[in-house]
Amino acid sequence: MITLYSQYFNPNISRRLGRRINREKATRYNDSRLESILKSMNLNYEIKKCKYPRIPYEETNMFLIDGNIKKGTLIKIIENRL
Repeated sequence: MITLYSQYFNPNISRRLGRRINREKATRYNDSRLESILKSMNLNYEIKKCKYPRIPYEETNMFLIDGNIKKGTLIKIIENRL
């Protein structure tokens, strides 16, 4: 089970607070776009509302993904498709 937070792709926060991709590619991010990328990869996932641990005052989405791919590899694939 892989957990991805929307904060990993948010261009408005720094890497220190949790962004994991290039800021220029993150400007094209939104949750519906991430959903379409996950669907195109044929991955099973579910979305939950939560709070990211480094920014507990801001509500975000958590994507729980079933798959046997590494988290870092999945983030790089998503970054390239944004």
